[in-house]
Amino acid sequence: MNNKREHSVHVRLSDEADAVLELMCEAQRKDKAAFAADLLERALLGEGHALKVAALRLARLGLTGIAGE
Repeated sequence: MNNKREHSVHVRLSDEADAVLELMCEAQRKDKAAFAADLLERALLGEGHALKVAALRLARLGLTGIAGE
């Protein structure tokens, strides 16, 4: 995932999620912050794509807008 912008996001993870993140980082021998950023970016882009696909499907069905406009 190249061409990353330099933005800072701070998140609070549950103890369980943090432990899983630590385990994943150790398994791949990667820095925790960099790995978390890549993981979050992939999740966001995937969810964003799913949302766009759903919106396109609704538009094709004529179900756009509040009153189907």
